[in-house]
Amino acid sequence: MVATFVSKAGHIATIPLNEQRTVTADWYTTICLPKVITELRKINPERRIILHQDNASSHTAQK
Repeated sequence: MVATFVSKAGHIATIPLNEQRTVTADWYTTICLPKVITELRKINPERRIILHQDNASSHTAQK
């Protein structure tokens, strides 16, 4: 399974879930988000970042 991130300008990052089958709050905040933010900063370092998370369970993450 992979998590893919896009913006109005196109593809940002695709991040594989190497050893797990579900997205957890820990994986998302420690593995996924840093990579996505790094890629977004490469594209436009001066612009603020707003993330819209679609299709996520809203009250299950414990972080």
